[in-house]
Amino acid sequence: MNNGPALDVFFRTLERNTTYPDIEMVVVDDGSTDSSLDVLRRWRDSRRFREFTLVEREHSGIIDTLNEALRHVRGELIVRMDGDATVETPGWLERMIALHDTDPAVGVVAGRVVLDSGLVHAYGVNCVCPEGFHDRPTRITEPVGQRTMHGNVERPAEAEAPTGDGPVEVDGAIGCLQLFSTELARDIGGWDEGFAPVWFEDVDFTLEARRRERKVFLLPEVRVLHRVGLRNPRTTNARRSELALLKLNRAIGRFVPQFVKDRVSAAARLEPELDPEKMALVRRHYAYWREKWGFDMLNPDMDDVRRRYEGTELWWAYDDERREHGRRIAAAYRAG
Repeated sequence: MNNGPALDVFFRTLERNTTYPDIEMVVVDDGSTDSSLDVLRRWRDSRRFREFTLVEREHSGIIDTLNEALRHVRGELIVRMDGDATVETPGWLERMIALHDTDPAVGVVAGRVVLDSGLVHAYGVNCVCPEGFHDRPTRITEPVGQRTMHGNVERPAEAEAPTGDGPVEVDGAIGCLQLFSTELARDIGGWDEGFAPVWFEDVDFTLEARRRERKVFLLPEVRVLHRVGLRNPRTTNARRSELALLKLNRAIGRFVPQFVKDRVSAAARLEPELDPEKMALVRRHYAYWREKWGFDMLNPDMDDVRRRYEGTELWWAYDDERREHGRRIAAAYRAG
């Protein structure tokens, strides 16, 4: 929804870096109120992507949008993509498919996601750990066991976050770029409506893959740039400060030091913990996660988690045999 300023960049980058010969585009517009539909119709009509299905629907949130897209898919594999995130790696799809096909246990393959500010967004996600839910390799800024908000983390600059020499197994991944089979997505039942209208449904999906004894991998050689500074406000009553910050970011963002951006963002009260409506939704999702998965998202009782999930893929990080299986998959991909 409302990714108008980012969509041309999204499609141009995707066209340039996608060399896999057989793809279909399924695009669902979630009731955009900006230029998004005009851009999407133009790209559909251009025929620059051979198969391009555009579904136009009223706004209902990302969960309904994703499940609508799933109903239109005809291929064997799905790549979930966000309209404000561009894939910057040539040949990215061949690489992701190669890792997916390395072993039947591979369920989801994700790329590493970097923010347009130059900071790391997520190189996969940690969520079955004493520190609780947080993007890799961010550092939580609250005491372990006393966390109040998942966004209270320090994000390193991309240049300060080593990626290693190949795939790495992770608990889960965010939805900017995920590859998985259509069969797996339909077996899971799509995306959980309990997280409607937005947030955490992506990581929940990857845990559902693990519940089905499938593994989740980060493929760091596939780089995704999350262009949050290009997207338009997602609500009709956006504050003037939000609009001003977006314009500033678009105009001079690349020249402004990050600490200045952070201060401006805080002054504009853009962080979820400072927006009562968003905060209420986040807390509702925290409660639903606890109800569904049986442990607190931010402050998990690891003894309880172990009793519930030991012997399954959700407990992989603490299981020697399952960790070794993941290492063998990564080694086989590198060797291939």
